[in-house]
Order: sequence, then structure tokens, then C-alpha cells
Amino acid sequence: MLKITYPRHGAILNRNQGQETAEALRITVTGASTSAAPVLVNGVTAKRQGQTFSANVDLKAKFNTITATSEDNGKPCSQEIRVLWDKKSFPRYNFFIDDHSFFLTDIAKERPASLFDHFYLKGLRDIHRKLGTKFTLNLFYRNDHHPFELKDFPDCYRQEWLDNRDWLRLSFHAYSEFPDRPYTDPDPTKLMEDFALLKKEITRFAGAETFIQPVVIHWAVTSREGVLALAKNGMSAFYTGIRGVSEACEKAIAKGLNPVDAVTEIDRSAISDISYFRTMDDAIYLYCYKKLYDFDIGATFFTNSGVCCNSHTQEQIAANLKLAFNAPFGNETFGLASHEQYTFPYYKNYIPDHLERIELAARLMTEQGAKPVQFAEGLLGNTAWD
Repeated sequence: MLKITYPRHGAILNRNQGQETAEALRITVTGASTSAAPVLVNGVTAKRQGQTFSANVDLKAKFNTITATSEDNGKPCSQEIRVLWDKKSFPRYNFFIDDHSFFLTDIAKERPASLFDHFYLKGLRDIHRKLGTKFTLNLFYRNDHHPFELKDFPDCYRQEWLDNRDWLRLSFHAYSEFPDRPYTDPDPTKLMEDFALLKKEITRFAGAETFIQPVVIHWAVTSREGVLALAKNGMSAFYTGIRGVSEACEKAIAKGLNPVDAVTEIDRSAISDISYFRTMDDAIYLYCYKKLYDFDIGATFFTNSGVCCNSHTQEQIAANLKLAFNAPFGNETFGLASHEQYTFPYYKNYIPDHLERIELAARLMTEQGAKPVQFAEGLLGNTAWD
């Protein structure tokens, strides 16, 4: 048996997981071999301590291959993995807000002189002006609560959208809020038709430069075929909700253990909810390291920092971000999220301090030294390889 135990296939590694220079990221590869034969890692003889082996490897490109070779009972054996170098990584955060149709409905009906005469966009702009936060607003085509379709949004604000595209971008989320989980069909035709429809309308009224590829689809659920179609269409990052692993992972971390190895009470082969087709094994890894590249799909799967502003109070936001900032895994990508409708007094589940929660999350990121980015650009907002 020959197995590389670290890093994992698809790992995205930064300066905190090795020694970085301008030319390379040097990491230590570890593994296990039941054979007494020498183990070579990328052609270099590894150090041995019993069945454990280790070797330094220099990652010099965005995508890197690591190969371990040996012999077992005289027969050659090998394992190959591929990993990414997050070159010149820096602490950074992405903020997306889902389910938009209410502010669009209001503006289409009221026709204010400026987009920012509407309280919702004004609130987001105020946060941006204070903290530099960049927002992606994920849109529905149809408002399922009040009569409105995106085709009815006027194009008279087009230049204003364009003037603010450095921090405010629009993207696809779904045709409408209901039904839940609308894109589970293995045939991605409807998904891609809806994507094209929203992109066309956003381009019409806000300009092509205002549109940005999404990093999440409604409910974070589509078929594998849907994910493949989206990736081929340019979607480079997929948010995953990884439900069902946080308690077990935090219990392991509190004991000084790495959940990737220590969590045993979860069926790792099961599918994680609101995570497309990722397994619970993936979910445990993502809880710790926050991002994982899928070479079969050609895209990054990531999770956020335990904050969805409509689901967490200000106290919970602060507590969850403290956990994220103090996690011992060297992560430098942080995700924030929320949903538009909770900001509106006429919504049945209105949250009066929703904008304050959004500002708090952004402010705590700023105080931590994280820079605002768009995860849809570069490698989760890092454009060093572009």
C-alpha cells in the first residue's frame, strides 16, 4: 500500500502551508507505505520513519502534479495527485447576497432619480464607502411575492450601474424563488436557459461589465451535469453549504485534532446537503480548509466563514467569525452571505437590523485585515496567476 496523506488531491495551498518565494511554494508531502522499499516523491527519495514517508516538493505553477513511486513485493506502485498554488495569497473576503427581486420591483415601480435613492442600495453603498466592501447581488428573473419580471426593469440607470461596477455586480441566481431546489434535473437545459435569460436582461439594463459569473446557484443544489454545464460556461467557483459537519469538526478542533483525520461519527460517503454532489468527506475537508479544486469539473468548491447575515444575530456573527479567524488551518479566503428579502419591512420575515448585520460582518473582516474581492475573479479573488 502506497498513499499520499498530505496534501489532498485538489488542495489549494498558500504561504501558510509552506515556504513561499517568488519562484515556488515549498511544501512537505507526507504519506504511508507498507513496503520497505524506498519511496520517491517527484523523483526524490523520501525520508522514512517506519511506514511514514515525507519529502519536500516545490510547487512552481498554478497546477502541480505530485507523484509518489515505490515497489511492493517487487512490483512497481505509484500514486499521483494534483494541487494548486495560491501564489501571493492574501487574506480576502467575498460577499454575495441572494434572492434579489424586491429592490428591482420597487425601483421599476417608483422610478427614483438614482438607484441609490432606494434605501437598500443606499445601505449597501454606505457600507462600501465605509469599508470598501464589494457585493455581488444574485438575481431572480421573477418576483414570486409581487408582480414583476426582470424584463420590466428600466435601462435608464445603465450608466449608474456601470459607474459602480467596481464594487457592485449583478449575477444569476435562479428564475424565481420557488420551487425550492429548481435545478436538480440531470438535464441542464432549463438551468442554462434561465442563466442566459438573466444574463441577457442584466446586460440590457446594467451593461455587460456589470454582470459577473455567479459563485452560487439557488439552494447550492444542481445535478452534476448542471455543475459541468455551468463550469463550461465560465463559472469558476461554487459555494457549498456543507451542512451537518460543524459540530463534529469543532469538537475535534477543541481537542487539538484535525477533523480531516479525527471525525469518525459521520458517514463520509453520504452526500452533503446544499453542496451540489460533494460528499461528507469533502464537507469535513472544506470546513477546515475552505476550498477544494475539482479537476474533473475544472472549478473550485468553497465554503463560507459560518456567516449568513439573515440567519445569525450580530452576536452570532461575531462569534462565528472569531472561530473562522482563529482556525488553525492557514486559510486566507473568507466568505460572507445573506438574502435580500429580510431587509424589507413588507416581507413577512423582516429583520430590522439586517443591514447592520451586513455592516458588522464586513467591518470584522476589515479589522482582520481581509481585503474585499470577488471570488468569481482569478483564484477566489487572487489574480496573481492572471
